[in-house]
Order: sequence, then C-alpha cells, then structure tokens
Amino acid sequence: IELLNGKLDSLNEVLLNERLYSEAKVLVKDDQISSQKNQINELIQRNDSLNTQLSEIEGYKMILTKEQSSLERRIDSLNQKIVELTGNNETNSFRDSRNFENFLYSFLSTVYSNQKIDSLISISSPRILDFVEPSIGFGRFWNMGAACNLYSEGDFGYYGLPVQPDVANLPLFKNQDPQGGFCDEASTPDGIYYKQVNNLPEDWDMETGESIPPPRKLKYLNKIMVQVQYNYWVVKTMYFIESNDKWYLLYFDDCDCSA
Repeated sequence: IELLNGKLDSLNEVLLNERLYSEAKVLVKDDQISSQKNQINELIQRNDSLNTQLSEIEGYKMILTKEQSSLERRIDSLNQKIVELTGNNETNSFRDSRNFENFLYSFLSTVYSNQKIDSLISISSPRILDFVEPSIGFGRFWNMGAACNLYSEGDFGYYGLPVQPDVANLPLFKNQDPQGGFCDEASTPDGIYYKQVNNLPEDWDMETGESIPPPRKLKYLNKIMVQVQYNYWVVKTMYFIESNDKWYLLYFDDCDCSA
C-alpha cells in the first residue's frame, strides 16, 4: 500500500507539473494575443488617422482644382480679348468662310497649333465655343476601356491636357487618308488630311451592347473629317459640320486603336 501511495503521489506530482506548465504556456499565449491585439488597435488608429488626413487632402485638392479652373477661365477670357484686339484680321475673317480650307486655317491657327486645345475644351473656353454651333453642341469620343464612348458634357473625359504640335506649316491633303498612324507609324508624309464623309462615329451603350447612332439632325449636313498626322502618327481626328453656311467643330475622336 505504501508503495502504491508513493507511486500515486509521484503521479500526482507529474500531473501537477504538467498542469502548471500548461497554464504557464496559456499565460504566455494570452500575453502574445494581448500584445497582438494592442498592435492591431494601434494600426487601426493609425489607419483612421491616415484616412482623416487623406480626406482633408482631397478636400484641399478639390478647392485648388476649382480655383485652378476659375483662373484658367479668367486667363482664357483675357487671352480671347487680346486675340480679338490684336488678332490677325485675315485669320478672323476666315472663321466665317464657307471655303473649308480657309476655315480650317482659322481653326488650326486660333485654337489648335501650339495650343492646349484639350484644356480649352475641358473648361468650355469661349475660344472653343466660337467654333461650336450652340444648337448642336460638341462631343468627344474616347475609350476608357475597350468601348469607344461619346462624352458631351462636363470635362469631356479629359485627364491629360498636352500642348498640341505646331502644324502651321504642314501641307493639306484633300480627299486623302493617312496610311497607318494609329497602331503603327504612318507611311504617308506628315500633314493635315481631310475629306468629306457621310457617316459619323457612333456612341456605344454599355448596358445593351448596341451602338447609338448620331442625332438625325446631323444626317443631311455636310460633314468633313480631318486627321492631323505629325511625326508619322495621327495625333488628332476631328469632325466638322456645315450649318447655316458656316463651318463648326462637332467631334473629336480620341479613341485609340484598341477600341
């Protein structure tokens, strides 16, 4: 019996030691979990702080963007007045010419060559509006993804506003198209290519997967497509329409070859 009691005491001691060891391990894990929870809470607080700062920065950005837009409109308005006061009389008279080449010369000289025409359009500059028929409006085709869509209000989908190249001395090519220049370099000489067309680009309905034809009121108007090829690439495609014996800018087609 004494021998059995001794073995039992020894076994109880082993069990006690195992229990104490297990409890110690649990305490260590609890400490580790508590430490990790504290780190998580600190990270959450840091994340909340960063989100608050980002919100403040976005607010400042919106304010600065509005101020910049207002300044651009003011600067553009003043530039327009300068153009009107000191501009080339020949260029101004060509604006209303029924001869398309004369009109195109006026357009390219006034708002395109060495100009930020995309910026002028994005803020609906008076210099651009002078070339737009109010009852018809202006639109820009652009593909954010695979589909080419028409943007006809707001900033017209612009996010980059580069200065256009100097095309004042480029030759005109009537009733011709550049060969290439979209996905590959063109094989034709640089120049302003233009021709009369019957059809206009079509918008795309993402929900129905169907094309949206241009307004019927444009069907019977004279339409001319202009493609500017510079450094062997077509850098701008434009559509103009004739209404009430005057030429007007109708569309920019800025969709790339992936559309």
